[in-house]
Amino acid sequence: MMIPLLFATFLVNFPHQLAQSNANNGLIRIAAVLGASVLPVGLAAGPRYVPKWKKQACEIPASQHPNSHYICDEAGEVKCLPGWTGDLCDVPICRKGCDPLQGYCRRPGECRCKLGFYGELCDKCVALPGCQHGRCNVSFECSCDPGWKGMFCSEPICAPDCLSSQGYCDKPGDCRCRFGWQGPKCKQCAVLPGCVHGTCQGPLECRCDPGWTGLLCQTPICAQGCSRDHGSCRQPNTCRCRVGWTGPNCTECVPYPGCVHGSCKRPWECRCEPGWAGDLCNEKLTYCDEHLDICRNNATCISMTHEDGDYRCICPLSYMGRQCQIKTMIPSVELVPPMPDVTMELSQDVQDLGDKPSIEEISNEDNKHGEKPPKKEEQTAEPLGPIVITDPPITSTADPAATAGKWPIEEPTTERDDENET
Repeated sequence: MMIPLLFATFLVNFPHQLAQSNANNGLIRIAAVLGASVLPVGLAAGPRYVPKWKKQACEIPASQHPNSHYICDEAGEVKCLPGWTGDLCDVPICRKGCDPLQGYCRRPGECRCKLGFYGELCDKCVALPGCQHGRCNVSFECSCDPGWKGMFCSEPICAPDCLSSQGYCDKPGDCRCRFGWQGPKCKQCAVLPGCVHGTCQGPLECRCDPGWTGLLCQTPICAQGCSRDHGSCRQPNTCRCRVGWTGPNCTECVPYPGCVHGSCKRPWECRCEPGWAGDLCNEKLTYCDEHLDICRNNATCISMTHEDGDYRCICPLSYMGRQCQIKTMIPSVELVPPMPDVTMELSQDVQDLGDKPSIEEISNEDNKHGEKPPKKEEQTAEPLGPIVITDPPITSTADPAATAGKWPIEEPTTERDDENET
């Protein structure tokens, strides 16, 4: 009677090279080579079958296989040591829970991770090197956490509507403005630092509001006409006078306090009006009131101080002299036809008085010494020659020293006065 046979082929790792063993009955053949070998095994149905190599392994003294991971029991069967398994007891049993696909072991109880995995049980994947805010589902991946982006998940996702050209963020949901911009979404320009009264249309500008000027719009524009020298302002369209000046535009000087009948050309002056004297111009001069006829020919008499001659006569037209007692001739004017330089020749007969005292002055001096004044017919002077005037320039053949009487002359303003006024 023939026994049915079952055949199977297995891939088994053998740490040791075993000699080829052939069963006498021809049913089993095992060939083991270091590494991986294909073992055709014939399994016969019926009672439990023990491979012949195991029986032979137990027949070999233990001293000849010291690195083996098995022992032989009393029945002569091979028993694997704890932590080892396999038909040849050469497969270590790894740590419990060690991932069979991502880990391995060379000794019992180990769990060594394959490339791309880590952890005690090799159940964690290794993310892409440099991945900052991400994780992996497979090895060397960088899947970003919420709020982050980029190859290494290192770029935060800013708040919505945050303009990237004008704002940025250090963490997700923020919006920090770049220099020159401001506002919740960094859409508003920032004025130049220090800008006082100005706005901007672009970053770091300072466009002055109406009424202000200057680099930082800090200088108010004063009222129109306000003197630059004597006025200033703190608010636009105003005019604040400096000390010593007054008026709408600060162009009027302040006279000395208590000045009664006087005026000023510089602050704190008291220039007396005609007929008044004293430090405060409060002393009335009465010489003209006491000498009503001192000025002749309807001339105006102005009382002066004694040092200035007691009085002064303002002569009407055609009269001259200290008392306006000398009648002058109106000069005749002869027009010459137009020339490249317009020339006007004047012929006039003028009595040359020069700096000579008037007849009245001589009479007064003579009276003081008991002498009689000269007669009227002796009051003559040689006439001047013709005067020729060209325009331009003006030339004259007359003696510059010749004058027609003494007239009130206003005291000239010096450069020092001009400096004080400013």
